[in-house]
Amino acid sequence: MDAPGGVPEIAMVNDTARPWTGQLAVTRINVAGEPLAKESYEVSVPPRQVARVALPASLAEPGYPRLELLAAELDGVRALWAYAPDKDMAYPPARMEVLAEPAPGGATVTVTALTLVRDLALFPDRLDPAASVDDMLVTLLPGERARFHVTAPGGLDVAALAAHPVLRCVNEAPFGGRTALGDRSR
Repeated sequence: MDAPGGVPEIAMVNDTARPWTGQLAVTRINVAGEPLAKESYEVSVPPRQVARVALPASLAEPGYPRLELLAAELDGVRALWAYAPDKDMAYPPARMEVLAEPAPGGATVTVTALTLVRDLALFPDRLDPAASVDDMLVTLLPGERARFHVTAPGGLDVAALAAHPVLRCVNEAPFGGRTALGDRSR
């Protein structure tokens, strides 16, 4: 977040051949997902270039670094940045609802966050070495949902996709925190 001169900023990288324009929303939030400060900026990032936006103190300086994050969103793309290293953050224990369903060639796992869920990962290869998943390290704010598509040529235990140690996150609760909504394979 800091620029070489020490001024906090957001850097937007456009690696496409077209300009990237829109309304950049930058919000300082707490770990419960509640907004603490917000600013919007009209931005235009030329093709294959980087554009920077300097941040005001209301966004750059957290009240409680261990309890706050910075969220930047432009054109449906969001990045989150923690003011402190993950090991020092006071994340709440992750709570989520998980629905694992069979799908052609594998399964679909839908996770709905009830709290902040930091760097959610699904490791289907723990069930079948040939299994793979389409996304990893997804951070969800309370109320947000992510859908993972698991490919498993030999099939697998769909219910196990919603359980530890296959479904993991940085702030997983010591004794669970998952509510399995069901295995619809029956």
